[in-house]
Amino acid sequence: MIGDESDLKLSDNAITLLRRRYLLKNEKGEVIETPVEMFRRVAKAVAAADALYGDNPASSEEEFYRLMTSLYFLPNSPTLMNAGTEIGQLSACFVLPVFDSLTSIFDTLKHMALIQQSGGGTGFSFSRLRPRGDIVGSTKGVASGPVSFMRIFDVATEVIKQGGRRRGANIGVLSVSHPDIIEFIRAKEHEGVLRNFNISVGVTDAFMDALYHGESYPLVNPRTGEVTVELDAEVIFDLIVHMAHKNGEPGMLFIDEINRKNPTPGVGVIEATNPCITSDTWIMTAEGARQVRELVGKRFAVVVNGKKWETTRRGFFRTGIKQVLRLVTLEGFELRLTPDHPVKRVGRGGHRVEGEWIRAQDLRPGDKLIVNDHTSLGGWDGRFTEKEGYIAGLLLGDGRKYMGPYSSENSRECVSMKLISKELGLDLKNKIITEEMERSSSEFYRGLIRGIFDVSGSVQEDHLKGVVIKLSHENLELLKAMQRMLLRMGIFSRISGFGLKDRPLKPNELVISGRSVLHFYNKIGFGDKEKMNRLYQAIRCYRGRIPPERFVATVKELVPDGVEDVYDLQVPGINSFDANGFHLHNCGEQPLLPYESCNLGSINLARMVTDDGEIAWDLLAETVRTSVHFLDNVIDVNRYPLPQIEEITRANRKIGLGVMGFSELLLRLHVPYGSEEGIEVAERVMSFIANEARKRSQEIAEARGPFKNFEGSIWDERGYSAIRNATLTTIAPTGSISIIAGTTSGIEPLFGLAFVRNVMDGRRLIEVNHVFEEVSRSHGFYSSDLMKRIAKSGTIRDIMEIPSDIRDIFQTAMDIAPEWHVRMQAAFQRYVDNGVSKTVNLPHDATLEDVREVFLLAHRLGCKGITVYRYRSRHEQVLTLDAHIELDTEYASGCPVRRCLH
Repeated sequence: MIGDESDLKLSDNAITLLRRRYLLKNEKGEVIETPVEMFRRVAKAVAAADALYGDNPASSEEEFYRLMTSLYFLPNSPTLMNAGTEIGQLSACFVLPVFDSLTSIFDTLKHMALIQQSGGGTGFSFSRLRPRGDIVGSTKGVASGPVSFMRIFDVATEVIKQGGRRRGANIGVLSVSHPDIIEFIRAKEHEGVLRNFNISVGVTDAFMDALYHGESYPLVNPRTGEVTVELDAEVIFDLIVHMAHKNGEPGMLFIDEINRKNPTPGVGVIEATNPCITSDTWIMTAEGARQVRELVGKRFAVVVNGKKWETTRRGFFRTGIKQVLRLVTLEGFELRLTPDHPVKRVGRGGHRVEGEWIRAQDLRPGDKLIVNDHTSLGGWDGRFTEKEGYIAGLLLGDGRKYMGPYSSENSRECVSMKLISKELGLDLKNKIITEEMERSSSEFYRGLIRGIFDVSGSVQEDHLKGVVIKLSHENLELLKAMQRMLLRMGIFSRISGFGLKDRPLKPNELVISGRSVLHFYNKIGFGDKEKMNRLYQAIRCYRGRIPPERFVATVKELVPDGVEDVYDLQVPGINSFDANGFHLHNCGEQPLLPYESCNLGSINLARMVTDDGEIAWDLLAETVRTSVHFLDNVIDVNRYPLPQIEEITRANRKIGLGVMGFSELLLRLHVPYGSEEGIEVAERVMSFIANEARKRSQEIAEARGPFKNFEGSIWDERGYSAIRNATLTTIAPTGSISIIAGTTSGIEPLFGLAFVRNVMDGRRLIEVNHVFEEVSRSHGFYSSDLMKRIAKSGTIRDIMEIPSDIRDIFQTAMDIAPEWHVRMQAAFQRYVDNGVSKTVNLPHDATLEDVREVFLLAHRLGCKGITVYRYRSRHEQVLTLDAHIELDTEYASGCPVRRCLH
């Protein structure tokens, strides 16, 4: 083995780590392969996927081998450990669902064990579990709550990791709206509790809005959908800040930001919160009005503002059983939907009807909502004629004087009308507009509306509104249906109900005013000649004073309306649809699929620098292309621990190409981490990687086909003809593989210029930054005593004999102001499909206000999540500075100068 390892220019620490955890061993625990052989094993196993597509694996094997042995790129640890072995499980992270039943919880526990046994990490959302103290129906006892079950998962992980090569790693998430959120936030208050979990609070936009406005927000029982209590958002936020300051947890995950950017569901450990509507909702389609229940699993065309848009082939899909609200407007329009469903509201300020999306639960009385303007829609085919519609309208309005030949019981017309009435479900006693009527052709609509208005309508003049057309009827439900039908014809109306105690029988009225009067005249008209002439004369009189129609409805109230099955769909290109007349946003991703996994790999940016101190863009491009090919192949050769995982992973083909050594790249470019120039480098590098990755994924898709769920994905919406992978980029922490590569972790700044790294099994590896050692020698200020001083504090910030320009460049994590940490994370996030792993390392004397500002800035800058760690806030931590280290500075480095520097 000696010789092969030095050919790879591996550090002493890397060799130690590889021998302990990565290299194959025999039954006696003896290492039986070299690092070179490990890379060859991995390259051969991953390249084998090429044969599935008729390509020659041999050339790819050589490419992959050179990619890894040059330390330009390394895949995640399970791939290095398991590729080419009987285990064969190569993915790093898995999302497992936790449903609210004992069977589901312990099924998930079993699945977690299988995944962790093969080296994978697991993430869970515990938000579906009923809260502590809630009723357990089967036993009539009380539930113990999510945190209690997390302890069971934690103990199981502790047992599994004792026999594993990789630390058991769990991420636990709980929604900020869960009734047990306070217990969850405090769950790790005492060190050693839930030690195998990192925990984060899933924070919504609604919570952050309540925080910014000093308002309360509701806690909702996930079992019933009922609000249990309202809490002051600031109190909860302050508790999160306090606990994060105390020991680094919980972090915050901005779930709505994640879902806005998600091309497919289940990124990281976060459950998507699909907005939904009920099955009885009316959708305007190119074939007329249809209810959601008729459109499940079917491709169709929606009509939005008179224009047609194709949905994906699956049409509406069920998203589960959820709490439902009833949205009621002053104008009479109503809709049943989930609290998180976005509706289009008139933008704040001004009278122009410009929309902004807002969740239903965030609406307030008086908010103006945009409804659909179908004035440009020509019509649609369907059952029943205008004549049949007119007779039905007369019957609903009791218009016997208009019936003519239909009034004779034995006439052919009357017999025909009886048959049609039966098909329409017409009930002359209840006098309602039936579902079959709403499904009919636009010609039937025209006749029906004209017939009802001939009997019960009137033309009036109003000193404020000018000409108005009114329809009076005792049946409010008939007027609501009539309002929906008029809107589909491009005619806006309002319903006003009197309901006064002294006039209890006064009928409700539907009122048409403004420009909609003209549309009624041109599209519908009266059959009654006297009313039609009155309308014609009134329009002539007021023509120059008829105001435009705004197609806006005013929120009256939102009321809880039970729990039931709900549905959503996708409409590529416009991402919205007409539901009971309202503009609704479609879901941001496909329905949530549990058991998603992702395989990761990272490019070593420290190797992407030319001898002249510039970024080697051509080399970086080539590395990205080969890495995408490598990671895509992993999906095909992977052996999945569960069939559900295999099915979904192959359907979405998510990969997560990231970076490591970013801090070292900046050092080699002589750019400070905490600077505008540092932010600019981050954006240039990550945007370049993202673009090259997309190009390569498109090329692979052209040869091998896109991922199965491509249709309806965000890539489909953006006009891509095909792409191989639902996601392409992720910034992982790269703790172990960065040691193998001999560079800095992920996008983290230097923790210290000398520090101790605690790795698995309690071992302590000493690392001294080799770039600084090189610079100190070349600038002539290197000395053994100086290195010992640096080793005690990790920083050179206050060592004045070192030139100031070098002190500025060699910043450590705790030298950098918290703002720059967050801004750097946000810079990468702008060009990353999935999440960005980064910790805001704070000095021990950081304040609660420092932590608070970090969290708020992360939200404002669009980060998907944020984690802070105040130095020495725990007794046990991965990286430490040590005032008592004794070092031989020339060789104690993680990578001795004479072997590693180019």
